[in-house]
Amino acid sequence: MEAIRSVQIVENGEVHLQLPQQFWGQEVEIIVLSLPRQSSEPVTAKRSLRRCLKQYANPALIPQEEEVWSRSAVDKKLNKYISQTGLSLSAEGGE
Repeated sequence: MEAIRSVQIVENGEVHLQLPQQFWGQEVEIIVLSLPRQSSEPVTAKRSLRRCLKQYANPALIPQEEEVWSRSAVDKKLNKYISQTGLSLSAEGGE
């Protein structure tokens, strides 16, 4: 099924549509929808997610959170290296 979309202004209750030759002699369905009017209102700035979640922040925990993120990244890389190399880490001291 092929579709043609055309946006036109209705003049005196009429719309003129020139169809390609491949449609000639065929039965077609014409659907007419009115478009929403474009508002002249200025677009308001979108709020960022960070700003939306700021109300839930606990300032006392922010330094700890930053430390946890960096520690987590190191742990993830270390675990990946250990799994790739087959090494194991133990808390026992070597004798």
